[in-house]
Amino acid sequence: MYMNQIVTIRDRRQITIPSLFLNKFGLDVGDKLILKLESDKINIEPIRVKTVDLLSKIQQIVKNSSVSKKELQKSASEIRKKLVRQYLK
Repeated sequence: MYMNQIVTIRDRRQITIPSLFLNKFGLDVGDKLILKLESDKINIEPIRVKTVDLLSKIQQIVKNSSVSKKELQKSASEIRKKLVRQYLK
């Protein structure tokens, strides 16, 4: 399905994302989006899915090892930073 919607940039450089788009991607207040500049286009993508994927990976690590909580938090932080850097490329 292909959808277009015109939005207006308001005085504080904000746009309102129509509820049809929010519902389609299960987005809510506080969710994160990434804006990508690709040639002459701005693409907006939800990154919440990436967080869910990361959480799943962390849960697998916990189940399959005897990693301490401190080690787990450090590892999760490093993985999260790496994923964000890769995603922002």
